[in-house]
Amino acid sequence: MDIIGYFTKARQLWDESSAVSAVPKCIGAKCECGINGKLQKYTKEQRLIRFLMGLNSRDSAVRANILMMSPFPAMSQAYSLLVQEERQRQLTNEAHFLNENASLSAGVNKPVLEKFDAKKSTLFCDHCK
Repeated sequence: MDIIGYFTKARQLWDESSAVSAVPKCIGAKCECGINGKLQKYTKEQRLIRFLMGLNSRDSAVRANILMMSPFPAMSQAYSLLVQEERQRQLTNEAHFLNENASLSAGVNKPVLEKFDAKKSTLFCDHCK
């Protein structure tokens, strides 16, 4: 699965999980303990870690770099880095594929042209001689 598809699936699961489970919150009129913000930060960090751990092995270098960031990046920043890396990998693969095709076609066309040039001297136009 590509990064975009994987993230979309993970996001759907997170939304479903949030809808079903109730995270305890401080309901005081003026929360002085700050637990709501701490719980929200903790949940975001756990989702990021789980998301990163579910990636394919080809993304292990980017995953390691993201996990070493201090403080942890936002999910959007991590997602952006992963998509950028995936696009770079696709461009590199496409460029490699195109280079192979160009070298193959160059090798095939050369003998064809040599054969054509050899026959060219014996061919002539019926109309203009």
